Amino acid sequence: MKKHGFIILGLSFFINVIYAQVDHWETVVYADDVWRYRRGYSGLPSDWNQVGFNESGWFQGQGGIGYGDGDDNTVISPTVSLFIRKRFELVDISKIENAILHADYDDGFVAYINGVEVARSNMDGAAPAYFEEATALHEATMYSGGLPEDFVLNSSQLNGLSLSNENVLAIQIHNYDGLNSSDLTSNFFLSLGINDDSNYYGDTPDWFIDSYFLTPLPIVKVQTNGAEIPDEPSIPAQMGIIWNGAGEMNSSFGDPDEYFGNISIERRGQSSLALFPKNGFAIETKDEFGEDMDVSFLNFPEEEDWILHGPYSDKTLMRNVLIMHMARSMGQYASRTRIVELVINEKYEGIYVLMERIKRDKNRVDIASLQEDDLSGDELTGGYVFKVDKGDADWYSRYDMENVPGAKLPYQFVSPNRSKIQPEQETYIQLFVDSFEQAIRSPNLTYAGKRYDEFIDLTSFADNFILNELSKNIDAFRLSSYFFKDKDSNDGKINAGPVWDFNLAFGNANYCNGGSAFGWIRETACGDPNPFWWSRLVQDPKFVNLLKCRWESFKNGPLHPDTLLAFIDMQVDLLEPALERNFTRWPVLDEYVWPNEFVFETYEQEIDFMKNFLKDRLVWMDANIYGQCTTVGADEVVENYFQISPNPATHVINLTFGSLIPANAQFFVHDMLGSVVISGRWETPSDQLSLNLGQLPNGTYQIIIIAEKAAYNSSFMVVN
Repeated sequence: MKKHGFIILGLSFFINVIYAQVDHWETVVYADDVWRYRRGYSGLPSDWNQVGFNESGWFQGQGGIGYGDGDDNTVISPTVSLFIRKRFELVDISKIENAILHADYDDGFVAYINGVEVARSNMDGAAPAYFEEATALHEATMYSGGLPEDFVLNSSQLNGLSLSNENVLAIQIHNYDGLNSSDLTSNFFLSLGINDDSNYYGDTPDWFIDSYFLTPLPIVKVQTNGAEIPDEPSIPAQMGIIWNGAGEMNSSFGDPDEYFGNISIERRGQSSLALFPKNGFAIETKDEFGEDMDVSFLNFPEEEDWILHGPYSDKTLMRNVLIMHMARSMGQYASRTRIVELVINEKYEGIYVLMERIKRDKNRVDIASLQEDDLSGDELTGGYVFKVDKGDADWYSRYDMENVPGAKLPYQFVSPNRSKIQPEQETYIQLFVDSFEQAIRSPNLTYAGKRYDEFIDLTSFADNFILNELSKNIDAFRLSSYFFKDKDSNDGKINAGPVWDFNLAFGNANYCNGGSAFGWIRETACGDPNPFWWSRLVQDPKFVNLLKCRWESFKNGPLHPDTLLAFIDMQVDLLEPALERNFTRWPVLDEYVWPNEFVFETYEQEIDFMKNFLKDRLVWMDANIYGQCTTVGADEVVENYFQISPNPATHVINLTFGSLIPANAQFFVHDMLGSVVISGRWETPSDQLSLNLGQLPNGTYQIIIIAEKAAYNSSFMVVN
């Protein structure tokens, strides 16, 4: 059945075969073996690909065989097609569990073992004739440092194997543009999965990655039915997730019992898409008719829009994971993340980070849903998500960016996007942002009788400043900067965030002074100029004093070096079993990848650098953060400001203060890893607060209270 372009298939399509345990892999045919070959200048007998065919009249030479690109050991004249054969011996078929054909080719091919077709790409027809051309261009990659494609052989294809020398791998290779093509490549390898410790054949190539692997990480498998995934538009595909739970191992050929369903998928990114071979992907989950469908997996809340982020220049593989954790631990929404291993069309693609795409949703940016007919009154005032970023602008600020006369800040609609937002809604949000900008640029920080902080949420801007500066994000403030606004009846101020795209943070950049743990990134001349209002913000005592209080409260909790280093170590433990596979697939260690400031030989050195950068940055920030805050430590708090009882507690704690705490003061309860487990605000001034702890597990927790001009913190225990 086929509807809306989506093929409705069962698990049999997704999982070609369930393999028994493979002990190890060996290679029986190499690309640089001596092969028999013949150019495609006339027809061949139908048995040319079978064992009994007499190949004595064919040429022989070392593979690869072809021309152009400098990747050929045997150079031939230009041709529409090339036919090659390689005989091989097997010792004990019972020990062969499965096999993989690796192919580096230009432009299309069909491969056979003992006359049985086992793989093809870019070729039509049951047995393509010698004069037929490939259906698409395909460039070989090994000569430029890439990897060959892998084709997993199923059990029926292995049934034709026999003992002795009665086996032959035969392949026909075809050019896309016939004799006009500038090159032809034929590099093929056949490797065997052996089910015991016997060793009869050769070692696998250095780049070999076992398509069958066990991992403690979730495995995401995507099937496009052989179609290339474009930049845009998205194409239909299927996705399965294999996950047996924390502490359990997952098999790459196991059942996708965590999730299986239809998706659309496309490549995503800007600089990464243009510069890196490891791309990210945007995914939408679909129903059987190809319509968007909310789903939940791996403990993510239900939604339909997802990102598979592929760290490449970030060799720690975790910079985005770290910043999202930091933002959430400070009480801000940021994308939830999950480190996974990705397989596309049975080809291993390495370590990826599954993330939530930024959008308005009750479980993401939790603001009102702006409908097409919300054109007046309170309904018109929210919710909006917009950003400052690369790409086409939807509108521009009226005012020059910092220190660059004539350069106007570009804004883009996110939710609703430019295709759905109504003219009245466009006008409203543009005028609201303009009112904020007029207020903050004025000498008295007011416009139309309102101070600038009546247009923006100061706390979110302070936290956004801390996250961008602490990480020394070279894209800070000017790129990938998101904002949102809810309805006026729900506060209705512009919030800064959620944070996004910190690959070039934490010392991972050789420009904008990004490799140094010292200095403000806001003050660094760096490519595109910053919005002018950040300079105005740090000149306002109200903002910088709040900034100082936020810093003082978090530096002893979720932003304490011990807390952050413990989180990094936890991610390293998760990643460790998959690191060798990832860096075999993407061999970037000890190699410069734009824009690395430093190049290290090992993963451990990459992690050590990031840890040391973070520790140095925390010290510098603490010494240089703007503003003043009356900060009360734990000992003073207990004696002079508030008491916690009972302590130890079970399900409730009572806080008693020595003076009134003003309305809108915030409180956060953190566990020992810095994660926020409870948060909230005072609705009215009060000197007492009763806090329900719910079912917090036994342990020590920190409570942080942030008022307008003071920050308080103390600890308590939960014992059930």
